[in-house]
Amino acid sequence: MYKIYFKQAIQMLKQNKFISIISILGTALAIMMIMALIVTDEVKTANAAPEINRDRTLYIAYQVKRDTTPGKNSWQSGQLEYDIMQKYLLTLQTPEYVSYMNEYDPEGLSTVNKEGSNNYQLVSLRTVDAAFWKIYSFDFVDGSAFSKEESDAGIHNAVISESTARNIFKDEKAVGKTIQIGFEDYKVTGVVKDVSSVFKSAAGDVWIPYNSLKNKANGYVVIMAKSKEDLPKIIAEVRDAEKKWGANHHPWFLYLKGPENQEVHSKSIGGNNEEEFRNGIKIENRKMVLIFILLLLIPALNLSGFSLSRIKKRTAEIGIRKAFGAKKYVILIQVLYENMITSLIGGVIGLLFSYIVIFWLREWLLEIPDGSSIPVTSLISLSIFIVVFIVCLLLNLLSAGISAFRASRMTIVDSLNQNDK
Repeated sequence: MYKIYFKQAIQMLKQNKFISIISILGTALAIMMIMALIVTDEVKTANAAPEINRDRTLYIAYQVKRDTTPGKNSWQSGQLEYDIMQKYLLTLQTPEYVSYMNEYDPEGLSTVNKEGSNNYQLVSLRTVDAAFWKIYSFDFVDGSAFSKEESDAGIHNAVISESTARNIFKDEKAVGKTIQIGFEDYKVTGVVKDVSSVFKSAAGDVWIPYNSLKNKANGYVVIMAKSKEDLPKIIAEVRDAEKKWGANHHPWFLYLKGPENQEVHSKSIGGNNEEEFRNGIKIENRKMVLIFILLLLIPALNLSGFSLSRIKKRTAEIGIRKAFGAKKYVILIQVLYENMITSLIGGVIGLLFSYIVIFWLREWLLEIPDGSSIPVTSLISLSIFIVVFIVCLLLNLLSAGISAFRASRMTIVDSLNQNDK
């Protein structure tokens, strides 16, 4: 039966080419807007290597301190100080791992060269600890990461990206060789595949132990929970650390960035307690639901006119089918099925358009520089295609459901006489 419906749908598209093209393009544009939002969110928030634990990760990006000395009453913000982090945040009990690192700079501010060579390479240098390699999952081409003992001791070891190894050592094996970073010698212990700048927390060209630096620069903290259910407890523990600091020093507030998954939508959830955290999640979810409803409803109303026009041209055919005993639900299913073909064609085109838009506007949507690669695994997934199908189904029901229902309930006489009106 459905093969017959499919043939009839294709025939319908050929007979009403102009209306079909407008309907497909209208559907494609609606799908493009919705999928651009969803795919962008997927790229930013989905668990994908090396950031495979985004759904249970918190970020403390910077601190705000109040200067209460006599004659002053000002607030200052900045990145976390190493001593404060070490005393108050690395000692958190609830998380599985707590890591401290410097921020990623895609432009690269450090130079690296092979020992004895004047061929300097501009790289993005990341200073990390051993917990960093537990939170993130890198694909090692050769060698391995430095250990906790080596990191704590500040031994001059380094992990470099595959492209950095190729630029510095050409065809030579990099592991075991010495590179110079800021006129300091570092031994290469591992080489990893290049990481896209989409993954801002993990990306870089060279990773060295934080303790290998003589002067500890400010940075930020990444906290990984054992499970998502522990996140409110961790937030409460962070707020307790604030109180401990504030009891002996000037007032201090840490800005928490929520776990970057679909539940929180990558927004800043700076809650003081579990209730504020959950309220922040609810607000973000409501915003997203409202946006999707508007993006579905507006194009559906516009497309409903084309669906009604197409069905009116077939009322005589529907009347004849009903005269030969066709049931109402069969007519309804057939009309929806035929319109679904249009929706699916428009959905595929809209999904392709959404990828083009994301690549074109990557700097604005994803905050990554032009020329940076976007992992295919983040763009194409089973969940994306399921969402496309569901959106097409909803758009089909909203735009053609009323027209199909009216056509199925129309009397045989009215159907046969409709074209004469």
